[in-house]
Amino acid sequence: MNAKRVFCDSSVLIRYFAEDDPPRSFAAAGVVDSDATLVVSTAALLEVVHVMRGTHGSTNPDLGAALIGFLTRDNVELVDADQGATVAAIRWSLRVSARRIPDAIIAAAAEYARCDAIATFDEHMTSPSVPVRLL
Repeated sequence: MNAKRVFCDSSVLIRYFAEDDPPRSFAAAGVVDSDATLVVSTAALLEVVHVMRGTHGSTNPDLGAALIGFLTRDNVELVDADQGATVAAIRWSLRVSARRIPDAIIAAAAEYARCDAIATFDEHMTSPSVPVRLL
């Protein structure tokens, strides 16, 4: 692929991390390990977390480490949250409760959007940066 900017759908990242389907994993690595700028969204990251946990049985610490490794690559751009804040939030969740990686990603997006609070019905929702308001 000769594109300069490539939006990575969650399916590409899942194949890259899971390495479970050799032809697709190889194709995913060809994109991820290329010189292209990889553009990703928090929605794609959340879907990766969901699938890697459920379908592939990834442990939360391993998944957090993989996401941090990916997000700290020079050629990765997160479009709807501050990248550094997202990495910091994932690191925070690994220290506090690795099960809450999605909360950390959502909190980073809320912080990026300069929200004053996160409204939720999730009694276990936690955030390192934006106050959580239980409805």
